[in-house]
Amino acid sequence: TKAPDSIPLAFGVATGREEGLPRIWIMEFNDSPLAVSKITRLDFDESACDVGLGPNRDPTLPYVVVSYDSLVTPPSNIAVPLANPVDLDVRRVLKQKEVPGYDKDLYACERTFVKSRDGKTEIPVSLVYRRDVLEKRNNEESIPTHLYGYGSYGASIEASFRAIRLPLLNRGMVYVIAHVRGGGENGRPWYEEPMGAKYLCKKNTFNDFVDVARWLTGEEHGNLELSTLVQPSIGKRITNSRNLSCEGRSAGGLLIGASMNQVPELFRAAILGVPFVDVACTMVDATIPLTVAEWEEWGNPNEEKYHDYILSYCPMNNVKNGAVYPSCLLTGGLFDPRVQYWEPAKFAAELRHSTSKDSGPIVLKMDMEAGHFSASDRYKYLKELAFDYAYLLDQLGLVL
Repeated sequence: TKAPDSIPLAFGVATGREEGLPRIWIMEFNDSPLAVSKITRLDFDESACDVGLGPNRDPTLPYVVVSYDSLVTPPSNIAVPLANPVDLDVRRVLKQKEVPGYDKDLYACERTFVKSRDGKTEIPVSLVYRRDVLEKRNNEESIPTHLYGYGSYGASIEASFRAIRLPLLNRGMVYVIAHVRGGGENGRPWYEEPMGAKYLCKKNTFNDFVDVARWLTGEEHGNLELSTLVQPSIGKRITNSRNLSCEGRSAGGLLIGASMNQVPELFRAAILGVPFVDVACTMVDATIPLTVAEWEEWGNPNEEKYHDYILSYCPMNNVKNGAVYPSCLLTGGLFDPRVQYWEPAKFAAELRHSTSKDSGPIVLKMDMEAGHFSASDRYKYLKELAFDYAYLLDQLGLVL
């Protein structure tokens, strides 16, 4: 972008990631477009946020439009002056998505880091909650908490605004996103071998998720603690295993299944949406659609080293006999080409057969019309979501 006559500079805008978050930098050029005199990173009031470039059709304007949202701020387009990008007061909100009945002042969010069990890896964690929930925290009460994760394919789970979380927050829950290894939040090393979570280091995904759950409940394992990079968080010991639920979908369902098998007593309830839980059987059968392409993510179990490693974490093959497991809701779609309907069905049967009679109820819900992404109809999607929330609130004792 060339600066107007009143500003004797030229500017460039760069996007990337830093500290697990999307970032935007403003670059100032003086004599040459290759001579960068100053780089300024755009920062915002909220630490758990998502930012990217917005619509910028006129390169002569003295500002850049960025798209911004956070766990508490609806999607917005903000004009940031190129000559003064650090002053939050001079930024202008051009447009913000209207959310009927939503009062941002009632909610708060934060971003923190938790050390993994190796004592070195910093796991990004995002939290959102109602401010009045902190009164329970001050009284040292255990707060119902819902932990979400994914951690596969290098996909980044951003700290973005979702109005569908409000029914949980308004009932006093804290919603937590664990940005575990296997995603792309910290770049390719967060995903690839040897320190990421792909192929023969896939267990890092599950270990990170369990470590965050233990941090939330105060049941630390080994070197678990809050990172020294951030201020103390409200999240540590905010809940206990009787009030902690978890959720993952597709490959995130694999995450939940493997995490439950590792520490079944850590969770009260779990939602596994179209869960990829029969990894070994699916990946060994090349006649199943998408299997061969998926070897790029998990490895080919027809090779001994991948076969043995996949078997060591595959949820279907590692249910603890006689252990007390949390209540589980497993969903599937009859026409799902990615995770066939028999995977959640088999896992539900295995949980019912092998776990203790003191375990929570194992609920299997099969949609006889849907595929992998559930309902495409907006109202049916909300109906399906309401079912999930009704189950979750019931198991946590939060039904009004």
